[in-house]
Amino acid sequence: MITVSAVAQQAHRTVLAALVTFVFIQGCVSLVIYQFSMKWLYRSNQIERQTHLDRSKKSFILLLVTIMTIVAPSYVRVTTDNASVAKGTFRRDRGQGRLRSRLESNSVVISNHQIYTDWVFLWWLAYTSGLAGRVYIMLKKSLAAIPVLGYGMKNYGFIFMNRRWNLDRIHLSNSLQRMDRDGRGIGPLAGHVPSRVSAEGEEEYGSEDSDASEKKWPYMLILFPEGTNMSANTRERSNTYARKINVQPFENVLLPRSTGLRFALEKLAPSCECVYDVTIGYSGVKKTTYAEQIYDLQSIFLQGQGPKLVDVHIRTFKLSEIPYQEEKAFESWLYKVWGEKDKLLERYYQKGSFDLDPELTHTVSGLCEIDTAEVFLVMIVPMLILAAASFLFTKYAIQYFGKYSMTAAIY
Repeated sequence: MITVSAVAQQAHRTVLAALVTFVFIQGCVSLVIYQFSMKWLYRSNQIERQTHLDRSKKSFILLLVTIMTIVAPSYVRVTTDNASVAKGTFRRDRGQGRLRSRLESNSVVISNHQIYTDWVFLWWLAYTSGLAGRVYIMLKKSLAAIPVLGYGMKNYGFIFMNRRWNLDRIHLSNSLQRMDRDGRGIGPLAGHVPSRVSAEGEEEYGSEDSDASEKKWPYMLILFPEGTNMSANTRERSNTYARKINVQPFENVLLPRSTGLRFALEKLAPSCECVYDVTIGYSGVKKTTYAEQIYDLQSIFLQGQGPKLVDVHIRTFKLSEIPYQEEKAFESWLYKVWGEKDKLLERYYQKGSFDLDPELTHTVSGLCEIDTAEVFLVMIVPMLILAAASFLFTKYAIQYFGKYSMTAAIY
């Protein structure tokens, strides 16, 4: 028998899904219109153009976090390692009670990968440090073909990978070099161009020191060395690969691939301040289950069933502590880091938290949310942009077809 309560719940889910879909599509379309307009308006001024593209990048994460806060709010509990992360790097804002941080710019973030929205929480952490507009993410190339979103992500400067090194190396090299040089004020945004381009398309620059007089463009590169999120299928593939290379497979994480990360550190070395090693755990997920089955995109955004608590453990490595210049040594280092991550998650699944010594760590919690004033940018500005675009389109359409009709009447 169908109860009134069941009907009400179904109606609520339907309305929620429709509302989220409308807000998301409206926001994405308005951001693409904004990007296209700013690229055309500032086609001869790359500094202003990039400033506006960065603004659109920040607006995208504001959109996602606002939707998540409304439909599936999550608290984030950040635990930092006192030995490598300064106490107070993460804090609660006394006035608004929101999480704030002082993460290093020009940094690389590496993390285990459990669900498709891992990067949303990492991007939000960058937001708490004022770096939301300067985040770069490595993504699989197929995502670039998504209508509207693909165009937007290309304008964000995200790096799309084929997952075939012979196809990815040159594109990755060019992207990372620009990121590094712009971070030092001697890149394309400062008017510097490659001294030569190889026959394969790889850009080469001269050896120049950082320019103190030029604007610096900080970056935070987010990547997942595991290459994909944890599932029964990917775990089996990871274990098969581990046996193939004669290493012990992990129980709670996938085997990391070192090639892309090592290449990134080599290219970013002149400007990179540090590497943040992040381990993410989700409430409601057990050792015997997979987070991607519990918190998929549909359950989070359309059904409002997201993780109530997201645990994030962060430690920092200075580049001088990482043997990125030697392949075998780097593979061993990365495997060791992932082994420690595996043990950390084992403790998490047993205790429900990372359960680390409070004398050696610092913990702070807060709702994954954005500043109230910025909610206006997400909810109101897209409507204004779409209204303006509709008005201009209608105006010029009437003028064009009216002129065409008059010309046809004369003949």
